[in-house]
Amino acid sequence: MADTSAQMQAAAAINAGFFDRKLQNPLGAIRKDGTWISSPILNRGVIAWNDSGQFQVGRMSLSERITTSTGQTLTVTGQNSGYPQGGLSRYTPDWGRTYIPVKKDGSEQIFSVVDNRVVSHSQSNSASQFSIPANGYLLVARGLDAKTSLIPNTTIQSQGMAASPSQFDQYPHIMGAGPLLLSNNQVVLDIGAETFQRAFEAEAAPRSAIAQKPDGTLLLVTCHNRVGGAGPTLGEWARILQQMGGHHALNLDGGSSTTLYLGGRLVDRHPVTAARVQNGLGIFLNQPKQAAQ
Repeated sequence: MADTSAQMQAAAAINAGFFDRKLQNPLGAIRKDGTWISSPILNRGVIAWNDSGQFQVGRMSLSERITTSTGQTLTVTGQNSGYPQGGLSRYTPDWGRTYIPVKKDGSEQIFSVVDNRVVSHSQSNSASQFSIPANGYLLVARGLDAKTSLIPNTTIQSQGMAASPSQFDQYPHIMGAGPLLLSNNQVVLDIGAETFQRAFEAEAAPRSAIAQKPDGTLLLVTCHNRVGGAGPTLGEWARILQQMGGHHALNLDGGSSTTLYLGGRLVDRHPVTAARVQNGLGIFLNQPKQAAQ
């Protein structure tokens, strides 16, 4: 986190969304400059913003309807996500050059699409990885037999991605994590609504969050172990942010990922204790530089 923040010349930064620690794949929404780098999962909480400084926090999902030249309509519910969601998911060059099946049981159907035309179909047990075409993408079917709908030479037309609630469509930048903690100064913590395990709610651990005060001020907040004990539970965390003046608040990835960067250094932990993270949120005084791949 510190290395990337320094490289991009961020004034401040905090770790952000969840990820697969083994494979470093994102597990939640990442949208940058209007492009979906990774789709939201499980109706979990997100923070969205635009270049005018307007923000929105809430739970969201994303879907896309595609029609084929044979007249069939299919729904794509995931893009570049490390979460093995059922249905159709798309993997673009933003994911990388290759796709390694997320499910390891050989059940995924892999369709290669070039210039909006299906060019091949494979079963995931036929190879350990699949090339993502530079001028196309892969469609991956899980728990869905799409072979008859996406036969080779079938052309595909997208009707566009749509967020739910629809107001999130207007924001070019979105980061997902969860659960949602505060909305309009009220604690709205609901583990079930975002499909987190119940044990997660009661777990006491280091935490990260982003919150917004009524005047629009943003708060990047981390919290580690208390004196003589562990960090806060999610309920305690929501109330801490509320007491700090948070009007809206989203929990971010915590535990060993919890990292706060300010003025060229980590301010919440010793650098040698900081874990590697897959993504983060930065505050910039100038136009951010591009990070190295």
